[in-house]
Amino acid sequence: MAKLIITGNPGVGKHTIAKFISEKYNRTTLIDINRIAIENDAILRNSNDEYGIEVDVKKLIKLMTQELKSQKDVIIVGHLAPYVLKSNGFDLVVVLRRSPYELIKIFTARKYSPEKSRENVASEILGITLYDAVKTFGKDIVAEFDTTGKSVQYVTNKILSSVKKTKRKVGSIDWLSLLYENGDIQKFLE
Repeated sequence: MAKLIITGNPGVGKHTIAKFISEKYNRTTLIDINRIAIENDAILRNSNDEYGIEVDVKKLIKLMTQELKSQKDVIIVGHLAPYVLKSNGFDLVVVLRRSPYELIKIFTARKYSPEKSRENVASEILGITLYDAVKTFGKDIVAEFDTTGKSVQYVTNKILSSVKKTKRKVGSIDWLSLLYENGDIQKFLE
């Protein structure tokens, strides 16, 4: 295995994929950024408003740096990866993406508030996490994968085959065009 980051917006399958890969390669350490933040009191605010939990980014950067010092084969998972990890030392940064239509269903099942759902769907449509990952880690080690309607095994195989590639796919997922074709831009970005 290698040093791998799996990131993306809520609901795209980050933790499911990371756990599957970690179990497949049982010598690989799985580090959940959210768990590190919670267990080490790196939470600034935990409220019921539309923004939910706010983390202490400076503290979390220090915690993650310490956590990664002695790790060789590791999978780091979390939507905060582009904001709390340094850009060097990783073999692949995976940005998982999912159709806004599926995300709405997932967020409804998770009982997200309308505001939280709208914010997360808009972030996915605009590719905010992808943009931030490329900005932090560089285009050469970032690859995006569409999880819409795909099995965990299928996505995992795609990710693992991408670890050794030097040319990676970034910027090919375009939810804005899909929404435009379907006449749904206002529905999702009102």
